[in-house]
Order: sequence, then C-alpha cells, then structure tokens
Amino acid sequence: MTYFSGLPEFIASWDDRFVEENPTETFRESPLGNINTDGTAACADSPILSKYHRKFKKSIEPGIRDLTIALILKFNCITYSSCQGHFSTSKSQMRPRYVGILPRDLAEYHSLFEQLKTVADLSNARLAQNPVQVVLTPDTLESEKCVMPCFNLFFISKSADEATYFQEVEAVYETFLKLLSDRL
Repeated sequence: MTYFSGLPEFIASWDDRFVEENPTETFRESPLGNINTDGTAACADSPILSKYHRKFKKSIEPGIRDLTIALILKFNCITYSSCQGHFSTSKSQMRPRYVGILPRDLAEYHSLFEQLKTVADLSNARLAQNPVQVVLTPDTLESEKCVMPCFNLFFISKSADEATYFQEVEAVYETFLKLLSDRL
C-alpha cells in the first residue's frame, strides 16, 4: 500500500485544463537522470502532477515518457508515478522501469488491467528469451479520505544483473509500446 496525500483532489484535478501551479511542486534532475524532488539518486519522492499541468511532460523521465503519454492518450487513464529505471548507487537500490496507473473505479480497473495484461503477454511472448518481462502488479493507494485500487506496469528482470537489465529493457519497452500503439 502506498500513501498519497490529497488523492481525491488529485483525481478531481486530472482533467482540469486550467490547473494552477503550486510553488511546492518542484523537481530537479540528477546527473544520473533521476527526476524527483531533490534531484538525487537516493530520493524517491516527486510531485504528482495532473496531465494538463504545464510541467507534466518535463516531470517524467525520458525513458518512460512515451509510454506514460501513450497510456494517457490511448486509455484516458490517470498515471500517478513512473520511473525510467536507474542503476543502483552507494545511496540507492536499483530501480526498475515502471508506470503507476490509477483507475477511477473498479470497472475501469478491470478493463485497463485486462487490456494491458493482453499487451504485456503479447510482448513477453514475442521476446520470450529476453530476461526482462512486462508484469502488472496490483497495488493500493491510501489517502486521508479514501483507499483505491491501482496497479503498476513494471519491466522486471529475471536476472539479478543490473547491466543485463539495462541492456535488455529497451527492446522490451519498445516492443510493448509498439504493440500498444498497433492495438488501438
């Protein structure tokens, strides 16, 4: 379970074309490409911006940006977290590539999950020998006022070797993205 302060307000702002910028919504980029609050490899916090926020696209790391935007455009889904994946450092563990998806209700949850699971299965079948696979993992977001089911679309390695993961993840990512685009 992940805690998300202000979850109902975030959902309400998702489709607001006139969303106002909040001075606390700042992010920085580390020399290693991490985009987060501190601009460091160790930081795992980042402001969560709605799709019409003027800094939304810049707040998404380049290695996951195309998929995040495709999910929003193709499925009109809400994304609340993402990471392009990063090597471990002396201050942080390795982070896999992923996008967090927040369905608005249970019907949308089941529909999105099934559609994306189909694309993940096709992608994994096409690259069956690749050590990186697309995996959907159920999760829950908890807020002051509610608890909502969500899920994450992860690019996970069958190998513990980070170099292999980062060498192979791009082929799986591109295959998944193409299958997603061709399907819709």
